[in-house]
Amino acid sequence: MPTDYGVFYKFIRGILRLSSKKATIQDFRKNKEGPVVYVSHHQNMVGPISVLKWYPEFVRTWIFSVFMAYETSYHQYVDYTLTERFGWPRSIAKIVAIPLAWFASTLTRSGRGIPVYRQSRDVLQTMNESVEALENGSSILIFPDVDYSDDSQEMKEIYDGFLYIEKYYYRKTKQHVPFVPIVALNESNEIRVGEPIYFTGRLSFFKEKKVVAEEIQHALNTLPKDVITQHVTKTI
Repeated sequence: MPTDYGVFYKFIRGILRLSSKKATIQDFRKNKEGPVVYVSHHQNMVGPISVLKWYPEFVRTWIFSVFMAYETSYHQYVDYTLTERFGWPRSIAKIVAIPLAWFASTLTRSGRGIPVYRQSRDVLQTMNESVEALENGSSILIFPDVDYSDDSQEMKEIYDGFLYIEKYYYRKTKQHVPFVPIVALNESNEIRVGEPIYFTGRLSFFKEKKVVAEEIQHALNTLPKDVITQHVTKTI
């Protein structure tokens, strides 16, 4: 299991860091021991770029599986991203997709991403790899927005399938997973980390999954508004 980012990822991250001001991290957790599942707001790439650029901890980010390989990444750009989403002519999209697909697939692999498979039994591979990462001491980072292109600060509808990590992790370790909200605030150049949210086991998994999803969504929407002065602010 990887325990650090690859050279290409670190190189790109270094370039991004040089081109921007250092972020301030406010971590409101009382207990910071052990690996966690960080849950964040995509905000049309604002979240992933800001968190992965400045957050000091090594994390394994959930990545849509098509971006983990050149060929599938290329088809995603040509068949959807550049044509359907951005309205480019297919002939131009085919040319532009060549370097984009190489860059995306190289970066996600070097960043030690965990591939996420949609509408496929391979989702079990995602869960197993996630549990294995947690057992080996690596935290996970997930952006569960339904509308990942929404650039507003408000966290709206989210997918709750990522919460199955709890079911697989508990089955194997008999311990509950800490789901930790983390948000990137562009205007104040901050990253805020909230208190962990846990399953209790007092309800059936399917009932409690809905409760935990709502708690996470609420935390992601209130964390940007909360100013908790008694905690120490850490500047990276």
